[in-house]
Amino acid sequence: MTIEGLGKKFQEARRARNLTLDEAARMTKIRPARLAEIEADDFSQFPSLAYAKGFLLIYGKFLDVDVTPYLDAFEDSERVTVDGYSYLQENERAKPASAPVVPRRPATGGRDRISPMPLIFGIVVLVIGFTVMKLLLNVQRLTPGRGGSTAQTSPSTSPVPASKPVPVASAPSTVASAPSIGPTVSPAATIAPTAVTMASAKTSEPEVRRAKPVTRQDLAKTQEATTSPPAESGEQNRVAIRPLKRTYVRVIVGDGKGSPAFERWVSPADGTVEFRGKHVSIRVLDPDAVQITKNGKSLEAGDKDVTVN
Repeated sequence: MTIEGLGKKFQEARRARNLTLDEAARMTKIRPARLAEIEADDFSQFPSLAYAKGFLLIYGKFLDVDVTPYLDAFEDSERVTVDGYSYLQENERAKPASAPVVPRRPATGGRDRISPMPLIFGIVVLVIGFTVMKLLLNVQRLTPGRGGSTAQTSPSTSPVPASKPVPVASAPSTVASAPSIGPTVSPAATIAPTAVTMASAKTSEPEVRRAKPVTRQDLAKTQEATTSPPAESGEQNRVAIRPLKRTYVRVIVGDGKGSPAFERWVSPADGTVEFRGKHVSIRVLDPDAVQITKNGKSLEAGDKDVTVN
């Protein structure tokens, strides 16, 4: 079938836009051979007039050419073939080969996986902490500091009660002298004062209140008793140690076979420490760090009663 005049309009409209057949084919998605047949008014190669009518509508809309007057000349064809689809098969792009689909495995090493670094860090911190604690305990044990002074405070107070045997002995004599006023003296009566003295040692003030008035004879006896302790105390030496600077002191009172009466580090803040005994042995780490006096006087070199090492 040939339609005169329509193909010439298409050709003039295409040239007016300065388009080639290839460019028009690329824009309209129609093969260049089909466009050439349409411009030549040759529709004999179309398998069906319905395809030719559709191409005319597409090409006319693209070039702004009115094709409605020419559409009535086309008759619908009952025969439909697939021979005219070759242009679609030629322009069809080859599909890229799809890669095989590999199922994705769930990631195991991520948030669900527990890192061992916190555990290792915790173990290292514990080891370092125990090491530092043990080191501090060893340093406190070896350093003769405050721990040694507090641990040795009890021996320092022990010499003080040792210096009071004489007044304790004199007190029972005064209390026992009160019952001696009685007219008779018997062995049974002598036991009673001893019991009174034992009770007075525990509760001294109540027993003194119950004592009878003291006579002149009792006063004379008490004066003799008070004068006798100095003779005994003359044998006891009073040794005072005053620290001038920090040093280590060890004191043994007696023959030197017993345990030390005083053994620790001393400093000027501790004050003077006194001891009483017939023989006192002193061992000082630094002799110039302490000042030692005997019976209120400076200690002489080569003293037999007080030895300093």
